Amino acid sequence: MTTTSCNDKQAYDDHDGTDDPSTENHSTESHTPALASGEPLYADLERNVYIPAMEDLVRPLDVAFTYNEDSVRVHFRFETDRPSWYHQYLVYEDGEWNRYGSGGQGPDKHGLYEDRVSMMLDDGSVEGFAEIGGFVTVHPGMRSLTNAAPPSSVEVHPHLGGNLGRSDVRKFIRESREEVQDEYHWSQTRSTEELDQLREEGAFLDLWQWRAHRSNPLGYADNGYVLEYRHGSEGTGMFTDNNDDSGQPKFMFDPQVVGRYALRKDSLLDRQYGQEDPYYIYVGNSVPFDPDHDWLDGDALPQRFLQEPEGSRGALKADGYWSDGFWDITITRTLDAPGPKDSKTIAEGNTYNVAFAAHTDGAGARWHYVSVPYGVAFGDSDNTNSSDHPDGLTVIHAKFTDGPLDKAEPDWFETSLFYPGQVDLSWLENIDHPGHQFVRDGSMHMLEIHDLEVLSQFIVRHELEMLGLDPEEFGVSPELSY
Repeated sequence: MTTTSCNDKQAYDDHDGTDDPSTENHSTESHTPALASGEPLYADLERNVYIPAMEDLVRPLDVAFTYNEDSVRVHFRFETDRPSWYHQYLVYEDGEWNRYGSGGQGPDKHGLYEDRVSMMLDDGSVEGFAEIGGFVTVHPGMRSLTNAAPPSSVEVHPHLGGNLGRSDVRKFIRESREEVQDEYHWSQTRSTEELDQLREEGAFLDLWQWRAHRSNPLGYADNGYVLEYRHGSEGTGMFTDNNDDSGQPKFMFDPQVVGRYALRKDSLLDRQYGQEDPYYIYVGNSVPFDPDHDWLDGDALPQRFLQEPEGSRGALKADGYWSDGFWDITITRTLDAPGPKDSKTIAEGNTYNVAFAAHTDGAGARWHYVSVPYGVAFGDSDNTNSSDHPDGLTVIHAKFTDGPLDKAEPDWFETSLFYPGQVDLSWLENIDHPGHQFVRDGSMHMLEIHDLEVLSQFIVRHELEMLGLDPEEFGVSPELSY
């Protein structure tokens, strides 16, 4: 087994992770993570472990909500001096097209993975979300956890493998599983009829994902929901693969539009293509791929082909631009649910539960930063940005305007995002977790139990201990208290 600490990162340098190991072409070239801010506290890639340095465990995020009679807009301001609008490229090398960019453990070594900002929205239908947020969707067996279920086991599962055609376990809420001995095992999915009924009743989390490469260039964020899996909403998504079964590209750049047939790998790695450059490919700047073109080693084409979405999947209009150390992002949607079985209606006078997350530094999968849950109130003048809900839920006040949303000045609310480690719902409800009773009965918000500044260290301590390591050897005190 190969492990790394702050003094030994060779295992990471040699790793070329993937979203799907069965189909990835691997480069043998070795690079340190291009966008990583520093060496990890600990990494063990064979066990899906990459723990950021202690100084990188918490990141700031500012949010605001504005709305009018028809629509709601969420504003994000995310600080990073290492932005990425690049995401997975096909690079021509020795007569073959190899994919660069992964969703593997920690930062992608080439920096070819996009930044993302996301939000989960709940109307009170999902048990525990108001108290512990996104942790209600994390369970043993999920992909990228140390105990991830083997693809072979998922592929033969009647629903996940048979109905959905999946080979991994992703976020799910406990309502989607049969309870067995106080646990909600990934394999115990409810029947199709029961899952459909849950959707009819609105028992799911609305998931909004802004992606710097796969959605932003065409002006969208990705609309989805979490039930027994992390699904896209009904309709056609805004990206698809730009390679066929052999790995060869389907489309190349149109030289009449772009001035070139392809990008160059070295320029990508040096981050020379700006936000106004054609770093992405879509119908407006492409032509069918010509295999007879005189391709040169190092030619690169985007592995994702962007397209106009349709249906509820394309209901989120978005805009994002990085400048002076910040992403400024807006996501806009109708107050009415674009699809009642995959989206939440937002109504005047109601307060909703929300939680935020951000992927950055070239990282995908669970290597993101998350927030605690908050409330967002629409039309309730008693709730302000600084007030506390009686159950401990801090409430953000959405600002109403009777004109266009473009004219509304947001009232910013400062949040903190933190590394979530491998904390899952089973552990939170287990007697080994000192606050397990509060999680079980939903009686307290997590900030009534934890100090946010200390919470990230609790999470790291838990991950190190579950790996059989001594936290003190990594500068994490075993005496941390609430």
